[in-house]
Amino acid sequence: MINYYKSAERTLSARPDLDRALENLKARKEAVLLRGRPQGMRTADTTRPYISEGRVNDTLSSCVELAELDREIATTQATIEGIDRALDQLPEAEAAVLRAWYIDKATKEQIADRLNYASATTVYTLKNRGVAAFAVLYFGAGALGST
Repeated sequence: MINYYKSAERTLSARPDLDRALENLKARKEAVLLRGRPQGMRTADTTRPYISEGRVNDTLSSCVELAELDREIATTQATIEGIDRALDQLPEAEAAVLRAWYIDKATKEQIADRLNYASATTVYTLKNRGVAAFAVLYFGAGALGST
């Protein structure tokens, strides 16, 4: 059986990395596009009515790489949007604690100060409640039994 609570924590912890991954994927896509662009105009060689096999293979490889990058960009964007959508559906206090804890990587003391809570116990309570609610919102009904 899946531990949805732990999965929710891993998903929330990965949120900042997903932002960086999206930037990296877009940069890789740009590099492939730049690498594959024509490198200058040559005079047509009418004695050769064909294109070299190497150029065809390079072009096909670039097309496959671009398709894979586009798929990964779309998947990463959808995951980020899903995490953000679930966080937006949580009560404000729980969402604020989860964002500070998992996305901003703040300490419990920093979170208590930032959100004006008297004790770290309040932060832990809101975090635990928020992660359980996030698990249900993000993973669905299967998370009900494990939270």
